[in-house]
Amino acid sequence: MTKPAQTPDPRIAWPSEHVPASAMVFAQNVVDIAASPESVWSQLVDCVAWPQWYKHCSDVSMLRGGLRLNPESKFRFKTLGFYFEPEIVTFEPHRMLVWSAKGPAGTSGSHAWYIEPSSRGCRVVTEESQIGLFLFFLRARARDRLLTSHEEWLRSLKERAEARRD
Repeated sequence: MTKPAQTPDPRIAWPSEHVPASAMVFAQNVVDIAASPESVWSQLVDCVAWPQWYKHCSDVSMLRGGLRLNPESKFRFKTLGFYFEPEIVTFEPHRMLVWSAKGPAGTSGSHAWYIEPSSRGCRVVTEESQIGLFLFFLRARARDRLLTSHEEWLRSLKERAEARRD
């Protein structure tokens, strides 16, 4: 699931402040899913349901934009021991979802999802880019935690989407 070379996917539209080339921490994970992009997308935009299938996520609430993620959304969730309030910055249904949020100790980051149709369903790329001086000291540990937790997120997404295949 994890791509050995951590080369940012050029199809992802990053916010200028979080382009991977200037990131203190960058992580990329990839998985092939035997389900349609639409099925995968429906799981991603239903963020309130994430805690039911992704163990590193809790206390999800929508702050703006309705019950599911959309171009106007702002939401709140806890992951890896920290609360975040991301805002959607790119929303291309069934293809690309990017959000940005401030993190602890002056850090910030963006998380991207890219869904590519394939002959067996789709390939999902998830990437995260983080900046902030605090990360200088925790770079390797932060990256390892992201890679491990995102691997689990993708594994759970795969299981859920394939179980609900259309």
